[in-house]
Amino acid sequence: MSKVYFLDAKEAIIEKLETLLEKVGVGNLKEVTALKMHMGEHNNKTFVKPLYVQKIVEVVQKHGVDPFVTDTTVIYKAERYTAMDYYRTAFAHGFLPSHLGCPVIIADGLKDDGVEINEKVEIAKSIYDSDAMLVVSHATGHGASSFGGAIKNIAMGCVTKKTKIYQHEVTQPVFDKDLCNQCDKCREVCEHDAISENHELILENCIGCGSCIAVCETGALKSPEDMSMNLQKRLAEVAHAVLTNLPYSNFVFVNFLIDITPFCDCAEFAPEYMSPDIGVLASKDIVAVDLATIDMIGKHLFDGDPTVQVREAHRLGLGELEYEICRV
Repeated sequence: MSKVYFLDAKEAIIEKLETLLEKVGVGNLKEVTALKMHMGEHNNKTFVKPLYVQKIVEVVQKHGVDPFVTDTTVIYKAERYTAMDYYRTAFAHGFLPSHLGCPVIIADGLKDDGVEINEKVEIAKSIYDSDAMLVVSHATGHGASSFGGAIKNIAMGCVTKKTKIYQHEVTQPVFDKDLCNQCDKCREVCEHDAISENHELILENCIGCGSCIAVCETGALKSPEDMSMNLQKRLAEVAHAVLTNLPYSNFVFVNFLIDITPFCDCAEFAPEYMSPDIGVLASKDIVAVDLATIDMIGKHLFDGDPTVQVREAHRLGLGELEYEICRV
């Protein structure tokens, strides 16, 4: 049974965050540690705020750890599509080295730089070159994967665009020509030239972002059946490939159960909250911390079954489904 440490949101989170981190064993992190997180899409308001990250940096530095805050670029053409864009977005959100007390490094670099693990998975170079990783995840719902936590943070956030596209293959839309009224809204919104003039899908260009589905008023473009289940299984598959092929095995997973919304921090708006603030969970076990997160929020509040990725990660050997909550 794995231990999951819990800091209640009713407590002073900043003041007790050090106690939580000490309990989970951040003192055992090594030398150069990647502090992996999501610094929020442009105009997003619900990402884990820099004041928490600054405190985490301060705590690990007390143990001689040399951390850097990191994430990777995205496959959709927004304000984190390139490393330069992401730096500007991160700095605008307050993730400044001068404020955090450590460097901020976009892990896949200026040219989508990664280390190939297999034909599908490339780990972002700066994450691969680290000595340990502290994974800070913001617990949210998600339109495609039902839930976003530590598993998704690793699977989507620690890899190159090539591997992100591999995972999103299962979210590519299904086209029903008979329902299409040729309004062209799908072609106008698609930024990847994935829809032809006769409105047929060009799958080799499609990144599965779902923008065309969102604007289709006739139902000609729909999400594929079992999309969430298939995407969650790919998340678990890629997370397993990343965590078992890094040249280190020293990980700490910290999930923030605050500002919990139905969509991840890629969303450029703040929808209704799914749940009141709950607190912060930390564990050495990625499966246990994500399952505890889902259980605390409430499985019924998610769209679909959010535990598919957790159970698949367990099946692959990434962690335990049985956990003990240890309050700090």
